[in-house]
Amino acid sequence: MARKIRPMRRILVSSLVAAFFLLFLPHAHASSSKQILDNGLTVLIDEMPASPVVCVYALVKTGSATEGEYLGSGISHFLEHMLFKGTPEKGVGEIASRIQALGGTINASTGHDYTIYTIEVPPEAVDTALGTLADMLMNSSLDQTEMEKERQVIMGEMRLNEDNPDRRLGDIAFENIYIRHPYHYPVIGYKELFLDITRDDLVDYYRSRYVPDNIILSVAGGVRGQDMLAKVQKVFGGFSRQRGAPRNLSSEPPQISPRRYEQEYPTDLARLVMAFSGVSLLDRDLYALDILAMILGQGDSSPLYLNVAKRKDLVHAISAANFTPVDRGFFEITVVLEQENVEPAIAAVWEEIGTVQRKGVAKKDLEKAKRQVLSGHLFSLQKASGVAYAHAVDEAWTGDYQFSQKYVEAVKKVTARDIRRVAVRYLIEPALTAVLLKPRQEKSPREDRPEAHPGEIRKSVLDNGLTVLLREDHTLPVASIRVSLQGGTRQEAPELNGLSMLTADVWAKGTKALSAEQIAIKTESLGMDLDTFSGKNSFGLNVECLSEDLGQALDMVESIVKDPVFPQAEILKTKENMKAAVRRREDDIFQTTALALKQTLFQTHPLRLDEGGTAETIDRIDRKDVLDFYRRLVVAPNMVISVFGDIAPERVTDVLKNKFGPLPRSDPRLKSSSEDSPGEPRAKELFMDKEQAMVMYGFRGADLKNQDRYGLDILAAILGSSFSGRLFNSVRERSGHAYTLGGDSATALDAGWVYFYVLTTQENIAQVQQVLRQEIQDLQSELVSDAELKNTKMYLKGLFRAGLETNASLSFVSGLDELYGLGYRNYQDYEAAIDRVSAQDIRQLARRYCDLNKAAIVTTRPKKNLK
Repeated sequence: MARKIRPMRRILVSSLVAAFFLLFLPHAHASSSKQILDNGLTVLIDEMPASPVVCVYALVKTGSATEGEYLGSGISHFLEHMLFKGTPEKGVGEIASRIQALGGTINASTGHDYTIYTIEVPPEAVDTALGTLADMLMNSSLDQTEMEKERQVIMGEMRLNEDNPDRRLGDIAFENIYIRHPYHYPVIGYKELFLDITRDDLVDYYRSRYVPDNIILSVAGGVRGQDMLAKVQKVFGGFSRQRGAPRNLSSEPPQISPRRYEQEYPTDLARLVMAFSGVSLLDRDLYALDILAMILGQGDSSPLYLNVAKRKDLVHAISAANFTPVDRGFFEITVVLEQENVEPAIAAVWEEIGTVQRKGVAKKDLEKAKRQVLSGHLFSLQKASGVAYAHAVDEAWTGDYQFSQKYVEAVKKVTARDIRRVAVRYLIEPALTAVLLKPRQEKSPREDRPEAHPGEIRKSVLDNGLTVLLREDHTLPVASIRVSLQGGTRQEAPELNGLSMLTADVWAKGTKALSAEQIAIKTESLGMDLDTFSGKNSFGLNVECLSEDLGQALDMVESIVKDPVFPQAEILKTKENMKAAVRRREDDIFQTTALALKQTLFQTHPLRLDEGGTAETIDRIDRKDVLDFYRRLVVAPNMVISVFGDIAPERVTDVLKNKFGPLPRSDPRLKSSSEDSPGEPRAKELFMDKEQAMVMYGFRGADLKNQDRYGLDILAAILGSSFSGRLFNSVRERSGHAYTLGGDSATALDAGWVYFYVLTTQENIAQVQQVLRQEIQDLQSELVSDAELKNTKMYLKGLFRAGLETNASLSFVSGLDELYGLGYRNYQDYEAAIDRVSAQDIRQLARRYCDLNKAAIVTTRPKKNLK
């Protein structure tokens, strides 16, 4: 299938909600409130009693567009980095390590109009989270030495952005869409202006922007409103009101003639943005334009996908979005395609726009869009992070954190006539800016609800051997269905690498009862999320729906599981898209280096294979291979069906018996693999047309059923954790020689691997390799401290809990654990297993698994160094 891609910039409306949204909103969380402290700080609190976490978000109303005399320097983004560098009370690295030691996470991001700081912790740690956030926002040291280190880190980030074609497309699109308005400037800034920023500049900017009445504090999760407000008052109330910098920005003049800009880039695929001058968030045409974008280019039943991608086969990916920031935005159509198809694709897009302008849209499509909007909003309400973010943004840009409730009244009034009117008014040639990132020429083109009491997971096994997992949770009117089967690269023949992913991708593209188009229309009309997955050990099917539509969702899952037809046309189209994805993977320095590392570390084991295959193996796969793979593995003993959420378990059990009881009880003939560890180091060098270099070390690890996996999780986090791992402190904090680094322990059914990586520059490769080796040797020779071990355990346990926040994520984890023979309750033992690991265990594991004499080492260098 032609894969949909994310819009170039996220639409800043926090939610679009269908007409019946108000039936459900009051039950999304117990209560919400807004208070403004005496110093001007805005405080938003949302009680979500069932949430296992608390999210504390601080949105500062300053970003790259509000930099005034520093426009184009990226000073907002620089300051965001520096706020992690300590305060008079907290040293360098201590801010992140304190939060991670509580089982939490901390992060930040900068946009055109705002900078946002995010902390997610267990409820019992919220006091520390508030104190830490207040301290870093109001008392940052902005140390000169740390500033110069971080400057080098951001220079690395700039190089990384240059190496990312989607980021590059976004930057040049904004530069051409906006001529006078400061949205013109990249958030990270221009190198020359960035290098001119002094500490005095940072301090002045910090003091004028980071003031209480320019900050919105949004808290959501397992808290009580009044208690939370008292805590906020205690922590933030002592900061005095200060004069801030006004938001006076140059306005963008009306666009009266079309613009086109093209730039060459080292890539095989072209990327195109067609952007039409649009409206701001507060414009009355916002609502119709949002719905137009959804109808025109979001979903497999949208005209842009059906006609431009599927029927005419002109693009690999296409989508539409309506970007509505604080000031004037734009309506965009984003495309990934072959260079030779650019002009035909543009013509085809204009044809679809013309159809809407002449004929309007069908009532069913309008209602479908509203339904999608409702389900999307309800899905987002499942996580405290989504609620905290949405309310902060709504408050910042509209002055009303409950803007969504007013928005819905406008959405209810959108008519087909409105859609046609805005299409005629805005989607016109004089308002078009077309930006093309193209391959370099020397390259070859290529109602009332029951009280929420989440229940325990129930397991049953049908007579044919199919396992069913059910969990009742009435927190929100949504349900999640997951079908999991052993498969993935582990069950492929190496010469047919990519077969599992191809089978999964085409699985839902037509059944005996429904065509691919009918499936897309049905799912999108009901606001369902339907997707398939394929990895190293498994493949399957996911559906998320409103609970009132669970019956129809199960009907569709039954049809897909039992009666797929795997149309030849869909197979051919999906193969082309998979080959395009391979080419995109080959453009990515991390993916390329990681694949090379696996191929160096494993020479016969399936872990050496990429889930997406290669161009050669994909070409080799035919429809018979797909059918054979499906018939062998989609059998009852190899299947776990999980249904979690707003369900009646007894009724669902009866339905599943009726629908899936007739599935055959056949032997899936599952393969297993093994390979001896390397007896000596293995090294490989790659060269890519990139500015950055990457160093990656890998070692054989533990498999899924080996208890060593828990200790290896801790070991990998001690070395490779973001913000506080030893590599972060050694490579980035002390020398600034890397922007991106990390590590992980990855497990599969027969084997595993541990890896560490650093993205750096050519001149720093040797130093980075030395640091990596030294850090590994230190773990082998010395015991980790009690504090470091405790903090790392808390960090991992916090991540694990957060990863199980929704029914969809819990059903996925428990379903796969049951499928792999670990048991559906296995996730309940994770924290205890982590706690059992001692400092002596870490040293022994480092010696046993991270043997530098058995390491695989891959270094990717800039190709220009060959010249």
